[in-house]
Amino acid sequence: MLEVVDIIIPSFHSRDLTALAISTFEKFSDGYNFRYLIVENSDNTSYKDYILGLTGKKNVYWIQNPTELINSEANAFAIEEGLKHVSSKRVFMCHNDVVACHPGWMKYMMKKMDEGNRLIGFRQDATRINALHSSGLLVDTEVARAVSMFPVYEAGNCTMDVCDSLTKYCRDNELQYFMASCTFNEAGLREKLDEKYQNLTVDIGTDDDDNPIFMHLGRGITRLFGRYSKPNRTTYNEWFDFAIKEFLQE
Repeated sequence: MLEVVDIIIPSFHSRDLTALAISTFEKFSDGYNFRYLIVENSDNTSYKDYILGLTGKKNVYWIQNPTELINSEANAFAIEEGLKHVSSKRVFMCHNDVVACHPGWMKYMMKKMDEGNRLIGFRQDATRINALHSSGLLVDTEVARAVSMFPVYEAGNCTMDVCDSLTKYCRDNELQYFMASCTFNEAGLREKLDEKYQNLTVDIGTDDDDNPIFMHLGRGITRLFGRYSKPNRTTYNEWFDFAIKEFLQE
């Protein structure tokens, strides 16, 4: 058995997104003992028992975390609350509109950690400070607890988004960090992938051999509530249909 890894997943009235993420993580745990910290940013308990029973094991924990905060601030608030319950040496924090899609997804990140990196991500933003994106980050718990996850505003402008402080901390303290290849950042990467990924307008992170190992829908909760209107993008239902067919069906 490999080491325990705590996984923080913020949720907000979004049972199916959260369940899909957990289900793919479990399917591709590859010997890791995952401990899920589900932080519900509301007073909704209607799907608590469903989530707690999802894995058939006692490795899912529900953290009720009602807040009036929204967007990045709400996400940061959930991560901060989740960190209070982390006991593993390294913690994975992510959005709930993500899936693992390869047995080696965590082993790949752990290998990069063992090479001296303190922070691993699957996407780098092209705005603000070019930080690793909060959609999926593996970080030393010591580093995670050294910073605030909240966005930073200067003169009314957002200069650092949620979790950007992790990248800044590594830079300021000359700590190594690593970004996996991602279709968001690397032109031509999508064309190298299997044909089934070609029409997905989602972020796809790969290992060093261009195997897709982690995917992020983006604006998942916004899509869930019908408030996402960009045309020609992968829909909420298409995301589920693809993930279930490709990763969860036997």
